[in-house]
Amino acid sequence: MLSLFTTGIYGYLDLVLIGWALGLVWLAGRALLKKVPFAQKVRSGLGEEVYLFGNWAAPQREEIGGWLFLVSMALLQFDMFFMNSYVRESGAGWYAFLAPKLDIVYFWLIIVKMVFFTRYSGLQLGAGFCFLFVFRWVFLNNGHFWPVVGMLYFLAAKDIRFRRTLKVCLAVSAASFFAVVLASAVELIPTLTIMDGGRPRNSFGYGWFNLTGVILLTICIMYVCWRQVNKLKWFDFALLAAAMVFCDRGPDSRAATICIALLIALSALLRFLPGLARPVWVRAVVSAAPAGAFALSLLSGWLYNATGSAWTVLDSLLSGRLRLAHQALTGSSIAIAGQRLTDSGFLVDNFYVNLWIYGGPVESLLFWGAVTVLLWRLLKKGALTESACLVVLLAHAVMETHFAWPCINVVLWLLPCVLYLLPSGRTPSFALEENRI
Repeated sequence: MLSLFTTGIYGYLDLVLIGWALGLVWLAGRALLKKVPFAQKVRSGLGEEVYLFGNWAAPQREEIGGWLFLVSMALLQFDMFFMNSYVRESGAGWYAFLAPKLDIVYFWLIIVKMVFFTRYSGLQLGAGFCFLFVFRWVFLNNGHFWPVVGMLYFLAAKDIRFRRTLKVCLAVSAASFFAVVLASAVELIPTLTIMDGGRPRNSFGYGWFNLTGVILLTICIMYVCWRQVNKLKWFDFALLAAAMVFCDRGPDSRAATICIALLIALSALLRFLPGLARPVWVRAVVSAAPAGAFALSLLSGWLYNATGSAWTVLDSLLSGRLRLAHQALTGSSIAIAGQRLTDSGFLVDNFYVNLWIYGGPVESLLFWGAVTVLLWRLLKKGALTESACLVVLLAHAVMETHFAWPCINVVLWLLPCVLYLLPSGRTPSFALEENRI
């Protein structure tokens, strides 16, 4: 019995798929048992949203489901932003006790939420099942943890209170980050320091400089999503600018620093020119960003020429990412359902290339297609804050692989509106508390 609770991510994914498969059978049986014409049974089974295994206590289950997701995400962020630091080197007894139990708790909260505390129609559950099945299938082949965990959490974000969850997780993330930074500053925990090109780099208690940078970027993204660009004041921009300077002068994470600067620029632009995104052609161009970045990443990786001066300059600006992408793309073959390449020695930091090589074309096209549709729907809704933050994270994906981490990319919490084929009127945002989907 104990193995059921410690089986790891493979077992957790299987439990959701088994629960959902039984749920599909239950939904079909529920529809067929109705004393109505067959066509109406089909419409009811495909279109009526109910809780699986009985629609009892629906309002209470909705509220409980929202809290299950909130607590699970808060624990995941605490685990990644605090426990996943040099705090582990402190040798404290509480760390040894807590660390192995955290992931069991937050994954089980998500499993219970997805199976028993989320409403589905037959069509929605079938679509969600297909997405999770494909990502689970690819995970068996490549063993990459974060894309499948990200998809699990993004599917679980249906029927939650987005703004409430955002505010709590922002507090947890900020507290975890500052606790680690301060602990390293007063030498309670070790830190990583090097000289790189004549500039000192300090990880401030984390295992690598770019991890420090992306956590700081995440906090900035969450802060802007909480404040909303149309309500930003001078002190908001001052805080973001201070974060950018710290990111540049402390960990010296180029990707995160550039993206915080881009976040400031886009926020200022939309704060003072909110009508900029209203024309359809602007929305269409911006919505093409995921597909454009994906195509350019693959093409530049394939076409890269180390002897060309322009390529060399561009590769230097991207800290060698073009060269690394070229080595991986030309040194590997396409695997439709993903591959491990354990002994290849490839280091692919560009997430567009990384997902293509290790996740394969099926997972890549499904994922970037869903992100593209989400960005279009956000722009159409007028959710400028969320659209800008998603564009910033798409830019970050050119240099780092954190885009699918659910504790990093909070904008993808809004992805269920696409994954479950919900109508455009149910596209959520972080602006209003009542925004559930």
